[in-house]
Amino acid sequence: MPDQDKILQFLAVNGPSLPTKVAKLIGTEIIIASAHLSDLSAQGKVKISNLKVGGSPLYYLPGQEDQLERFASSNINPQDLNVLNLLKEHKVLREAELELLPKVALRHLKDFAFPLQVTFQGKAELFWKWHLLPEAEANQLIKGKLLESKPKEEPLPSQQAEVQPVETETSLAEQMYNQQQAIQTTLTQAKKEEPVEKKQFSTTKEKPMEKPVEKVVEKTVEKMIEKPVERVIEKPAEMVVEKHPEKKPVRKRAPIRDEFMPLLEDFFKSKKIIIEQKEILRKNAEMNFLLKVPSVVGNLTYFCKAKNKAKCDEKDLSSAYMEAQIKKLPLLFLYTNEFTKKAQEMLDTGAFENTVVKKIKE
Repeated sequence: MPDQDKILQFLAVNGPSLPTKVAKLIGTEIIIASAHLSDLSAQGKVKISNLKVGGSPLYYLPGQEDQLERFASSNINPQDLNVLNLLKEHKVLREAELELLPKVALRHLKDFAFPLQVTFQGKAELFWKWHLLPEAEANQLIKGKLLESKPKEEPLPSQQAEVQPVETETSLAEQMYNQQQAIQTTLTQAKKEEPVEKKQFSTTKEKPMEKPVEKVVEKTVEKMIEKPVERVIEKPAEMVVEKHPEKKPVRKRAPIRDEFMPLLEDFFKSKKIIIEQKEILRKNAEMNFLLKVPSVVGNLTYFCKAKNKAKCDEKDLSSAYMEAQIKKLPLLFLYTNEFTKKAQEMLDTGAFENTVVKKIKE
């Protein structure tokens, strides 16, 4: 039987294994066994763990991911193990709800924690799911967390604006309608009374008082119509005066000079670093770059976070590190003044892999 077939059969029976055990199986040196395992990995028949046992990864078959957990307790630090158990318990963790150390630990648990970037209402968020959790269940849990944090809907400003003027217009319309009804009632009564008045004064020589009655009605109508018309005309006149005050001359402020960018350009030029992309987040304060950094093996692509502030702390470094991790690039963190002691201690622990921190000398 070929050696590679023996290896696959051995892994199927024993589960995740180290190259030393595989070397004993096929009776050869570790280097040759590792070469066979690497070849099987390239063919997609074997997977390699990020978890290290004595400095060496584990080799296992697809579908044996659930067996990796038995190696975790004795080969990862207690803090990372606590985060692993927390993720296993909750199945899905929301990045925004975690403290700094759990965020860093999740990035080390690559065999067990899978990152998922979710966009909700135009905002991108990062979630972590347990590696054995089905995608459909993960989507349901993430949806539940997003809906729990969604604020209650408030009336739209346009709706509020429509309510107030409607009442005023209805009131004015009712007044006009009532006045018109009163006018019609007066005219109707006058016409009804007209024949009666003719009968009362038919015995006298004087003519009935038709014209004076009409004049009284006309005057009453004119008075009743004039008042609302005057109010409607006067109100816009007052509003026009209020809405168009005299304009005062506005002094234009002088544009703020960007002193941070020239400082960065000089730094890059001195290190022979090439700027591929740049993004200004806050003028004179914070910028992002994609850089080509020279090395002994050629130019390497880095994500760069540059900050111009009095003190850069562990939160600044962690936030920049997460951005670099999402882009799957190493991080170059640049600062101008002071880097806090706590941030330096965290950097020294090795929690931030592939990270370079530099101070820009003025």
